[in-house]
Formats: sequence, C-alpha cells, structure tokens
Amino acid sequence: MIAFTPKKINTGENFGETMRQARLFKNLRIEDIAKKIGIRKEYLIAIEEERFDILPAGLYGKSFVKEYAIFLKLNSKDILKCLEDRLGNNYDNDPFSQKIVKRKEFRIFPKIIKNILLGVAVLVCFLYLIFYFKKIVYPPFLEITQPDKNLVTKLSIINIVGQTEKEAEVRINNELVLNNQNGEFSQTVNLKKGVNNIVITSQKKYSQEKMIIRQILVE
Repeated sequence: MIAFTPKKINTGENFGETMRQARLFKNLRIEDIAKKIGIRKEYLIAIEEERFDILPAGLYGKSFVKEYAIFLKLNSKDILKCLEDRLGNNYDNDPFSQKIVKRKEFRIFPKIIKNILLGVAVLVCFLYLIFYFKKIVYPPFLEITQPDKNLVTKLSIINIVGQTEKEAEVRINNELVLNNQNGEFSQTVNLKKGVNNIVITSQKKYSQEKMIIRQILVE
C-alpha cells in the first residue's frame, strides 16, 4: 500500500477534508477512532467538516483538533496554524473563546481528570472508614479528676470523680457506675487500712477497654 503523504496545508486550505482523506486512506471508521482517542464521534465529524461551533470552548476544542491530527499522523503544527489563520486574530470571531460549554459536554473532560477526581473520592471514603473504625474500636476517653495519684489519707471512704464518653460503660473495682449525659461520673468507695488499689475502667460496646489505677494509702 502506498503511504498517504498529504501536502503541506496552506492558509485557507480545507484542512478538515485533508484529515478526512487521511482517515479514509487508512480505512478507519470514526466510531473506532473516537473510542481509541477518547473524543466523541460528533466532534471528530465536526473537525472534518470544519464546523467549529459544535466543538467545546477554549483549549479543549483546539486540543481535539491536535489529537486527531496526531492520530492520523498528520503535521499537527500545520493543522493548528491553518486553524488559527482560518479563525483570524480577532477574539470576538473565535468560536472557541465564545461558546459556553453545555452541561452535558462536561463528559468530554480528559480521562485523567476523571481518574483524579475518582481517586480523590475513593481516598476520602477510605480515610472516613479508617476514622470510623478507629472511633469504634479504640478505647474511650477517660479522665480521673479526683483523687490524685498516690494519695495518702486517714479517711475510710473516698469519692471517685471523673469523666468519659457518654456512651461508655464505667466500672470502679468491677462495679458498674452510672454516668450522666456528659459522661461525668462520681462514686464513693470504702477504703481499708494500708494500700488500696482503685481500678477504674471505661469501655464502649465494641471498643477496647481504657483503665486507670489509683493507689491510695490509708494511715
């Protein structure tokens, strides 16, 4: 088969017809090309017919012309030069700068942009699941405000005061303690002579247990 070698395109020449002839010479269907390069069939037909008003605005329309020329192994620089000469230097006459892209035409965004947006969405969902899982299984917040660590006292009773998460279950020396809507709790504990170990635990339904131990010496 003789290679298709189009002549250099000059200003005013029908470059769309040159591209169509190159496609026909290679025996290619527009539908197949559209799938390979990711440009809608309607846009490729518009390029061949030089119907610039159908193409999307701005750099997208011109980039479609360039990609199509490269696929057909034509000189994309000559094609774009001819396109610019055809449109002229007047911005007001350039349909690529005037036309507003319709909502349905956002589907023609480059695949790389779609992939990036999809990747970001997947990453956000993945991070949310990690955060939610950690919130479920991690031990709840637990703070003991009274008594202090290593307390020495002569009293036979002491009041244990603290705060945890409102949905957590609190136990002092394995006895259930009720907490209010803010997670605050208070419980009186009897002490004996010598060293007393007060074990305070907090645990949600599926979480690990949080434990704090207070040692109190009764003289």
